[in-house]
Amino acid sequence: MRFGVIGVIAAITHYGIAIYLTNSHFSAAWANLIAFVIAFWVSYFGHRYFSFDAGDVSHQQTLPRFILVAVLGFILNESLLLLMLHFTKISMALGLPFIIILTAISTFILSRQFAFNTAGTRSK
Repeated sequence: MRFGVIGVIAAITHYGIAIYLTNSHFSAAWANLIAFVIAFWVSYFGHRYFSFDAGDVSHQQTLPRFILVAVLGFILNESLLLLMLHFTKISMALGLPFIIILTAISTFILSRQFAFNTAGTRSK
């Protein structure tokens, strides 16, 4: 549930910025990249402190792992977006929410199993 709350906040951030930037004549690829980077920080801090309660674990452990997860998520997100725009007539405004949801599912699994998996690393 907590992951979902942060995920929705990050997704709304991502979507809103991406749509705003494309309406401001940025290319879809650049708008999506900029929106993703901004939503990354919403996601990282939200998941670190709220979703996975990993606030007592060093950023040196969680941040590099989450960056890797986010980069993999972005590659998936950007690839799906560009494929959708190239091969279909689906607009970015209509298709991006589905792509964000699919990316969020994969990010959740990787975050839980890898980025914020703190078994044995917490301070006692």
